[in-house]
Amino acid sequence: MTTVRLAFMRRWVDIIGVGCIPALITVIVLSETGAAGVGTTMLTGAAVVAAVTACAPRTFWVREHETGLTVVRLLVPKHYTWAEIRGLAMEFGEETETGARLVRLRLRLVDPPGRFRGPFLGELTVKDDDGPRDVEPRALAELFALFGRHGLPVDRPEFANAVLSAHGLPPLPPPPVRTVPTGPVPTPEEAYADAPAVAEEARYVDAHRSRSNEPPRRRREFLLRLAALRDRVAVGNTDADPGQVSSARIAARDLAEHDGVTPAEGDARGYVRQQYAEWRRGSSARRRGR
Repeated sequence: MTTVRLAFMRRWVDIIGVGCIPALITVIVLSETGAAGVGTTMLTGAAVVAAVTACAPRTFWVREHETGLTVVRLLVPKHYTWAEIRGLAMEFGEETETGARLVRLRLRLVDPPGRFRGPFLGELTVKDDDGPRDVEPRALAELFALFGRHGLPVDRPEFANAVLSAHGLPPLPPPPVRTVPTGPVPTPEEAYADAPAVAEEARYVDAHRSRSNEPPRRRREFLLRLAALRDRVAVGNTDADPGQVSSARIAARDLAEHDGVTPAEGDARGYVRQQYAEWRRGSSARRRGR
């Protein structure tokens, strides 16, 4: 099985953060005991950070197994089964201080669903057009190839294929399209039979519109309830209002994108009904289990 070493994507801030903990303890002890002056205490704390940073293990790799992937950071392993892994998420953005373009890589997990969530693998600089640099480390190509071997999608296959081609490796296979909904789709009456009143859901949506920094599960709950609310409003008017129908479709697509799925043509709202009914059943089961 393959081991991909990703030390080149390690962030120094992660290593420095490890050194800050013993440094803080040292500063507190010296301050409380009065064993050293303020200047000496601060210098000692800085020296501890530097020493720990220099000595901290930089081991950072992903190892492929028959059962899944093991991610090791600072010698601490964490195993994820293939059933837990949905693919490789790639988030592009700017470095705050320099403005350079970066891509951050994460495992995308089945639970909780959502884009750019899951264990952080690392980050690297990219071109201004978000393409790979002229020469990327071979380890990055090996990482993309690993996901390709297992049929796991990569967010930007054109980026991955450019890196693979530069190292003489075959391109990724065409990604499978997970089309939803699958199975029976409940009618609006079935999906929303025990749903709170429309006015109550509207108050929830108004109170929770900013969920960008919330945990994935809460973010998804908001998107699901918003999509269900807009669907219910449109259905309540027998889909006679084009604006309401359009809002329902947009909210449904937002939920599907968050879940990493592709709704079948015209079935985005059906996906919302299916997911809302499952969510209500799960919520009821959790309440009964308390």
